Amino acid sequence: MRKVDHDSRREEVAAAAARLIAEQGLDALTTRALAKQLGCSIGVLSHYFNSKEDIVIAAFNWADLRIDARMQEAMLGGDDLSLDAFIPLIQAGLPLDAESDLEWRVRFNLYNFALTHRNSLKAQGEKIRHFRALMTGLIEQLQKSGKVRRDIDARQITNAAFDLAMGAAQHLLMLPMEERQDYARYLFDLVEQLRPR
Repeated sequence: MRKVDHDSRREEVAAAAARLIAEQGLDALTTRALAKQLGCSIGVLSHYFNSKEDIVIAAFNWADLRIDARMQEAMLGGDDLSLDAFIPLIQAGLPLDAESDLEWRVRFNLYNFALTHRNSLKAQGEKIRHFRALMTGLIEQLQKSGKVRRDIDARQITNAAFDLAMGAAQHLLMLPMEERQDYARYLFDLVEQLRPR
């Protein structure tokens, strides 16, 4: 029972850190500010995390897991493995509502952090490689079943999709929420170009 409480408290700290980062930026994340937000002492935080970097990684993982869960749900949403599944998948992975907006703000703050913190950079690199491999496998399945063009390498499609989604997500964060869905429509049009001719 104690482990569940420990894990639950770590997740609570990670969520609070993520909200602080999303609303005020990574510089605002101090153990003092986090402890104040949680209504606890700095000593309590050190019981759950060894360093600020550990808290940052936990906040990053919190945001990432939420984005990933939404994308996994979108992938599993349809019984038919087809190109049509990509549009909900892309929608699930973009900041198109308040919840995903918060998660992407955390994600981009922490990408910058990872560039100067080796453990964070390594963890992020492994995660990206894992998801790219999963997506490449999915595209290869679609190509074998004749549902995606075969004249483009699956890895190229994956790389373009990831890079476009990352750039689009960053740009969407700068737009008013009511304009985001229309702006993102070009991504869905690009997906249509992957259909066999």
